[in-house]
Amino acid sequence: MALLTVPVLWTLLSFFAYYVNCVPHAKSPRQSAGCTADYFNGIVPAGISVEKVQYVTSGNFSESGNLGYPAYAGGLSPLCAVIIKSDSANYRFGMFLPDNWNSRLLVVGNYAFLGGINWLDMGAGTKYGMASLSTDTGHNSGTGDITWATTDQLRGNWAYKALEGSITLGKTLIQAYYSNQAIKYSYYSGCSTGGRQGLKQIQRNADIFDGALIGAPAWDTKNLMPWVSKLATWNLPETAAGSLTSTTQLTRLQTEVVKQCDSLDGVKDNIVSSPSDCRKHFDITRVRCDKTTDKTGCWSEEQIRTAELMYNDYIIKDGNLVYKGLDYSSELEWGTYLLPAAANDQNNVRRNFDAQYPRFFMNYGSGWQITSYNDSVVNDARIRDATSVQASADQYDLGQFRQKGKIIMYAGLADGTVPAQHTDLYYSKTVEAMGNVDDFFRYFHIPGMGHCWGSANNVKAPWMIGGAGQAAQRPPYNSGYSVPLGYKDSEHDALMALMNWVENGKAVSQIIASEFNFTDTTLSSIVTYRQRPICAYPKTAKWNGQGSQDDASSWHCA
Repeated sequence: MALLTVPVLWTLLSFFAYYVNCVPHAKSPRQSAGCTADYFNGIVPAGISVEKVQYVTSGNFSESGNLGYPAYAGGLSPLCAVIIKSDSANYRFGMFLPDNWNSRLLVVGNYAFLGGINWLDMGAGTKYGMASLSTDTGHNSGTGDITWATTDQLRGNWAYKALEGSITLGKTLIQAYYSNQAIKYSYYSGCSTGGRQGLKQIQRNADIFDGALIGAPAWDTKNLMPWVSKLATWNLPETAAGSLTSTTQLTRLQTEVVKQCDSLDGVKDNIVSSPSDCRKHFDITRVRCDKTTDKTGCWSEEQIRTAELMYNDYIIKDGNLVYKGLDYSSELEWGTYLLPAAANDQNNVRRNFDAQYPRFFMNYGSGWQITSYNDSVVNDARIRDATSVQASADQYDLGQFRQKGKIIMYAGLADGTVPAQHTDLYYSKTVEAMGNVDDFFRYFHIPGMGHCWGSANNVKAPWMIGGAGQAAQRPPYNSGYSVPLGYKDSEHDALMALMNWVENGKAVSQIIASEFNFTDTTLSSIVTYRQRPICAYPKTAKWNGQGSQDDASSWHCA
C-alpha cells in the first residue's frame, strides 16, 4: 500500500481530481444502441474519444499497429468491436460486445510490460457469451521494452490506473449498449502481470469483480524487478567460469532434476510434483563433468554455484527477504533472464531488459548499466513503488471482497519467470492476515507447468485449465477457448468453476488439468494424453496405485 505522506485535504483533492480526469462516467445512455461510432460518440463523456467501432461478422478481428498484442482473435460470433481513448489520462481500451450476451463481463489482463489491447484473450471471453474488455495500459510496446516508461503518468497507467479507469467507464458503456441491461456478474482473468493487475484492483475496490482467476501473479513488483537485475549480476561477466550461456546446459540440469526428484512423491511419471522435497534431496554435483569434452552440456563447479544462487532466496545483508528463489524443475525457463543478449549489443552486457526497470521506472537514466547494480537498488525500488508507481499488489487483507467475491489463484511449479514460491508467499501472507480463507479464496499448484502455460516435452504434465492465454497454445489456437476436445465444463475449466462458485455457491476443491499430444506434423490436431486433478492448497493429488496414471479417475486430492 502507498504511504500517506501528504495532508488529508490534498489527499482528498487528489482523489477527486483523479476520478474527474482518469475515470470518467458516461452520459445518461439511450435506451437502445447500435454498433456505430455515432452512437458511442453520443454517450461518452467529455475528454473521451471513440477511436473505432466495427461490426465484426467475419469471425476474426485484429488491430493494426498493436505492438504488444498483434495476434488476431478468431472464431468470433457476430459482435461489436470498440476502441475508446481517454484523452486526458492517455490510455485506451477495447471492448468486444457480442450480439448474444449473457449479462456477464470478462476483463482480461496484460502480460509483462507489453503495451496494447489484448484482443486474443478478449476473444476467448466472448465464446463464454460474455462481453470482454482489455486496456492497453497506456502505451504501445513490444517484448522486453520498458523504454516507454518516461513519465509518472505512463508508469501509473501500467501499474493500475489505465485498467481501473477502463473498467469503470467500460461497465457503463456496456450497459448502455445493451439498452441499460445490468451486468449481472463481472469476472477477471489474467496471468503474470495480468495476475498482479487483478489482485491490485481487488485490493483497491472490493466491488470491482465478482470473481477473479489469478495466474502466476507478478504481484511484488518492488522486489521482483530488483531480483531480475540481481539474477543478471550472478551470471556476469559472460566470459566468467560461472556464467551460464547455453540452453544445452539448462536442459542438462532440468533433466537431472527430473531424474532425481520425479519419484519423491511416490509416483514415477516424469513430473516433479514436490519441488520442496527436491530442494532437500537434490544432488546438483551430478551435472558436473569434463568441460573439455563437452563445453555446452557439462557444468563446472563455478556454474553449479551460479545455479545454487538461482535456487536460493535473494536476501540482502540485513537479513531482509527480497524475493523467493526459483523452484527445482523450472530450469528450462531460466533462459528468459540469463542467456546472453545479442552479440555486439551496446545497450547492456546482458539482456537489455535486466536494466530497464531501474533506468526508466526508477529514473536512474538510460546510461545506467547492470554492472552498477548493488543491493541499495532494492530499497530505492521499494520507496519508489510506495510513493509513486504503486504497482505492487501487496495488500494481504482483502477486506470486504471476502463478502463480495471469489478468487481462484494458480501457479505452475516449473515456473522459471515468477517462482511458485513467491506466489505461495502471497497466499500465506493473506492467510496470516485474514485467517482461513477457504470461503472465498482457493489456491492451486500445477506440477510441471511453466509460466502461465505449457509443460516441457520430457515432462508432459497436465496443465490446461482454461487459464488466461492457455487456449491459444493448442488447436484451434487463436480461435480457441476453455479446454479443447469436449472439456468445456466446470470440472476442467477454472473460469467456469469460478462462475459456478460465484453464481451457484459450489466451492472449488479440485480442477482436472489436461495435457494433449499432437497427431500430425502441422500441429493442427490433438488427442488427450494425460489428465489429473490439481487440488486446493495444501492438498495434493494422490494416485490410487491401480488405475492409469494418465486418467484423472485414478487420482484424488488429499
